[in-house]
Amino acid sequence: MRNIRLLAALGKINSFQRAAHAALALSNSQLSVVVIGCTGQVGRALMSQLRESGRVLGTSKPGVKIEGLSDLRLDLRVTCLARQSGMIFNYDGIDINTMDELFGADSEQLEACDLFEISRLMNEDFNGNQVVIDCSDSQLVADMYPRFMASGINVITANKKAGAGPAELYESCKKSQKLAQWYYETTGPGSGLPVLSTIKDMMQSGDSVRCVEGIFSGTLSSLVNSVAAGTPLSEALRKAHRDGLCEPDPRDDLTGLDVRRKVVVLARELGFQMEMSDVECEPLLPEELQAWEPQTGDDAPPLIEQLVEALKPYDQRFADKVAAAGADNKVLTPLAVVDVESKSASFRLTPLEKTNRLTLATENDNIISITSSRYSPQPLIVQGPGAGADITASGLFADLLHLSRTLVEWTIPQIE
Repeated sequence: MRNIRLLAALGKINSFQRAAHAALALSNSQLSVVVIGCTGQVGRALMSQLRESGRVLGTSKPGVKIEGLSDLRLDLRVTCLARQSGMIFNYDGIDINTMDELFGADSEQLEACDLFEISRLMNEDFNGNQVVIDCSDSQLVADMYPRFMASGINVITANKKAGAGPAELYESCKKSQKLAQWYYETTGPGSGLPVLSTIKDMMQSGDSVRCVEGIFSGTLSSLVNSVAAGTPLSEALRKAHRDGLCEPDPRDDLTGLDVRRKVVVLARELGFQMEMSDVECEPLLPEELQAWEPQTGDDAPPLIEQLVEALKPYDQRFADKVAAAGADNKVLTPLAVVDVESKSASFRLTPLEKTNRLTLATENDNIISITSSRYSPQPLIVQGPGAGADITASGLFADLLHLSRTLVEWTIPQIE
């Protein structure tokens, strides 16, 4: 039997030992995790789910390991938590139960958030299994994806500004996938529902997708359903915002901007070039409010309250539109359509026959209909909640598990 002897600097022995054990599968593989936007609604929901999983090393009072994960030989180590106002980095892992204290006003560990510094620190990590989870809606973070992936750092994101952004950024991200993985399921029409991955599997198995249509926004689904039940649009928006269903700027929901981004992500996944300007759009926001801007300043009311007040004069107009569809035995539906054969895409409020399965959305459901060579004339239907921090975080966690399984598959078998 041959022995291999390696020398390590005295101060690096613990890190050296962890790296050697991980490489030789003497312990579970480890995945170094960076969470950007950790204190936002989605970020907090994700951190809660990570705690509950019992898979995060270095965390006090860990959760009970989920039974379905018992066969996954991989542990998570959160090495960086970041938000716009600051970040914390620790190669040995961060106790995510103390996140609020770490980001407190008197925290001595908080550093200025620097995305390039995060990239540098990750490149110096002994662990080659690394991932950035982007819970923000920042263009600056999205612009960093190619740099991260070029360094072998995987990216999981709920941020649509790369997938639906300028074609150059999107293409750069796709090219960088040769070096690392880019998961963006939650940026597509299903939010947390497995729509993009389902379509990818269909196409890779030889199926040909012809059309994808449906309700791509759980927020708009909630608004239209609430108005149909008798709630004014302005009050429905206030409730949706209170329930955490809206985009950070609710105007992105009402103008159709959020749906258009999802449409572009989907269209590009289906293989044709598309920019935001190519998507025909009929917004819920009244034409008179298209150029509306909120008051700003320390004394200004919250944006949502200003927007609710601005909408109130138009409540009846929208209610009449919903009622007119009902009187015609139809359901007004916030319908997005991506037609592969004509390479066109649109979003508009469309009256659909009540027999149409796309009218069966309840509360904040998304319903996506996929028509293909195999699923025709009966399309494949994916339906479920499509808005909310917990739903989005669940989609991110699912992508994290997909990545983890990929990494474990490439791990050297455990030495007994």
